[in-house]
Amino acid sequence: MGHRAESRAGASAGRRDSTARLVDGCLACVRQCDKLLLGMTDQVFNAQPGCDSSIGTHMRHIIDRYQCFFSGLETGCIDYDDRRRGSRVETEINMAAGAIAETRRRFQQLELERRGEEIIVSELVHHDGEPTRAASTLDRELMGLITHSIHHLAIIALLARASGYPVPPNLGKAPSTILAG
Repeated sequence: MGHRAESRAGASAGRRDSTARLVDGCLACVRQCDKLLLGMTDQVFNAQPGCDSSIGTHMRHIIDRYQCFFSGLETGCIDYDDRRRGSRVETEINMAAGAIAETRRRFQQLELERRGEEIIVSELVHHDGEPTRAASTLDRELMGLITHSIHHLAIIALLARASGYPVPPNLGKAPSTILAG
């Protein structure tokens, strides 16, 4: 095999490895959601301690983002505004747990061969205007899902603590923060 062919093969394997790491990162976020719900009561899930949102609201938002991602892979355009606000996932732990299990299953079945694939993303970025459409890649969107989930898991950790619910020590912390100790 020539040097260029080896370089292309190595780059392809590197992209596959990076996509696999990104999927693992998404699955780690999904596991954090799953673990947090174990033993949680509906009262804690729906509590709004000093604010207008609940753990359920943020959990539903995380799940919605993942569902938009998977729907967009099927259609060729990820529309992050196509969310299910006010669904039972937001208010019923068993519905949230089911949606998390479905999200885990879909990530486990994601075709890594799609790595680097370009995809269109659509999202309303300002309340006074039309949704913005932009080109992205599968890997970039996976990375965005991870950071988005971590951000909302950090808010969930604050809400859980405010409700007196025990929170795993690394819930909602970025991997680099965890490694920095």
